[in-house]
Amino acid sequence: MPFGFVYKCDNCQFSVRVSGLWEYYVDGKGFRQRYGHPGPNSNQAKKAGVKGFTFQGYCPTCREVHEAIVIEFVEPQSGSLGACLAYSNSDVQHKEFDPVCDICGTKLIDDLENELCPKCNAGHFIEESRFMS
Repeated sequence: MPFGFVYKCDNCQFSVRVSGLWEYYVDGKGFRQRYGHPGPNSNQAKKAGVKGFTFQGYCPTCREVHEAIVIEFVEPQSGSLGACLAYSNSDVQHKEFDPVCDICGTKLIDDLENELCPKCNAGHFIEESRFMS
């Protein structure tokens, strides 16, 4: 079930949103696409199944949000609920990854409290809201 946080700069009001876990599938061209939550967002997504989960986290080095795969199934799973159940089943083969920035390799974070704002370089982020989908 996806969760997320919105952080806002206490100086310039610039905001950043981090969130995850988001289901994804691999399309016919081999590209990662959002599966949809709680149900598939297309017939192609439904047919392909859930290949894994991504996380949208903040890179403290690049100072921007990036998306990274955190769980990948060997075989696609049937729907969001099927993927969640498969992840909790030790018999279902999957890989787990630390969420890292695809540009610099720094670990992505979801707690931006007191991080320096990349826009004004004077303020710091404070949590503005939380959400769950």
